[in-house]
Amino acid sequence: MVAATDISTLRKAGRFEEALSVARAAFAVDPGDAYLQRAYGWVLYDLVKREVAAFEAKKIVPGRLAARFNEWLADYRKLDGVERPGMLHSLLLNQVLKGGGAWPGFLDFAWWWGPATLRDEDRQPYQTNDGKSLPSLEMRLAYAVGRAVVDGMARDDPERLRWGEQFLEEMLGRHPDDQWLHYYKSKLLIDRGEAGAARECLRPVVLRQRRAGWVWSLLGRTFEGEDPESAITCYFQAVRVAAQPQEVVNTRVRLAQLLAASERFSAAAVQVREALEFRMRSGYRIPQELALLQRADWYRELAGSTSLPAEPDVTEAADVLAFGKIQYRLGVVDNQNVDKKLAHVAFSVDEGVVLHYRRFKAIADVPVGSIIEVGHPEGDVHPSKWRSSAARGIEGFYAEVSGELSQRPGQAYGFLIGANGERVFMPPDLVDVLGGTAGAQVTCMAIMGRDKKHGTLGWRAICVAPRRVSSARVVDADASA
Repeated sequence: MVAATDISTLRKAGRFEEALSVARAAFAVDPGDAYLQRAYGWVLYDLVKREVAAFEAKKIVPGRLAARFNEWLADYRKLDGVERPGMLHSLLLNQVLKGGGAWPGFLDFAWWWGPATLRDEDRQPYQTNDGKSLPSLEMRLAYAVGRAVVDGMARDDPERLRWGEQFLEEMLGRHPDDQWLHYYKSKLLIDRGEAGAARECLRPVVLRQRRAGWVWSLLGRTFEGEDPESAITCYFQAVRVAAQPQEVVNTRVRLAQLLAASERFSAAAVQVREALEFRMRSGYRIPQELALLQRADWYRELAGSTSLPAEPDVTEAADVLAFGKIQYRLGVVDNQNVDKKLAHVAFSVDEGVVLHYRRFKAIADVPVGSIIEVGHPEGDVHPSKWRSSAARGIEGFYAEVSGELSQRPGQAYGFLIGANGERVFMPPDLVDVLGGTAGAQVTCMAIMGRDKKHGTLGWRAICVAPRRVSSARVVDADASA
């Protein structure tokens, strides 16, 4: 009689196929042996893991991976004695998620695997050794299910599709701020023709990925049926911000079609030429839609022109389409925390906002004491951009103050006594900049703050002279966040 330990010994020696053959034969004789089932399950896990690694290294094609998944995971589904929830069950799902996009059977397996069998730790974000936070196994499962549903996986199985949509809705209800769940939901809505609902669902995605071409292309699709001009604006924004040309190669074709339909042939010719040049340079085939544009009379007349128009900057118009009107608020950069990679902008004594360097890279170079304007979409408190300001102060909150430096002997800090009796706290670093000379006439920029210990209001100097951002500009949130 084959024991579970015999199968485990073969597996640990790397003899996976032999271990599988022995496990299958033993299972046929004694299918109710829980120890045997667990040993069998670990063999299947190691085989799946090996095949996924080969697939990720591009050593095998998707068809082979799908065939192996069909075989091995059908075996796994017979093992009703494997712990669920359990380590093996979760580890196997982790591997399947890596190759699930190439496997037509994924959605049915995900339904069978059962989100209810997730362990508590599977619902927590994964923390890497370098401090980064990665999506939990549960969230990765939700993303994979969403992708399978919008890609038409199991199109012939309405029951599984309904389950996938319901799971996506359930996860959105629990994680309403997750941009990728909104992304998959918006694609579903677009396919159903619910353009307005899709735009609303896309809003948090655009907010976080606004410098990615694909998100503007998707937003453009929601406008095509009812407002072609708005679709054109979105597509222009997509080609303007795309990091890689292949990201918008199809978007250029659709943009050219819309521009040609509105008789803006010169602008359309630019898009046709860019799409053709990229495809020929990359060795890609020319799709029928692009070939038709290439053969059009207007394109043949304009193809060789050296005076075609530049692509317009439609950022402001695109932002209005995505978010509504952008509202700006005047604030002062009162802290730069390099260690935590963030800047704090204060609007008043009790109001402010954090701008993270990862989303607003340019904010790291703005000196403390600089006045800027922070913009956010109407009805949304999350900042989406900032811009420089010509303002010299904020009434009652941030002002230039001149007066006499007062400092007791032995004290590192001091106070500026203004002409109108204002008393401004001067921290040691600013006293050092001023030379620490009591009685000297000095000028500083002071901000109103609240004493944490006593709760009283008072002025505090944050720089010795007015600060200005180096140039007038508008800076968007970065797409890499």
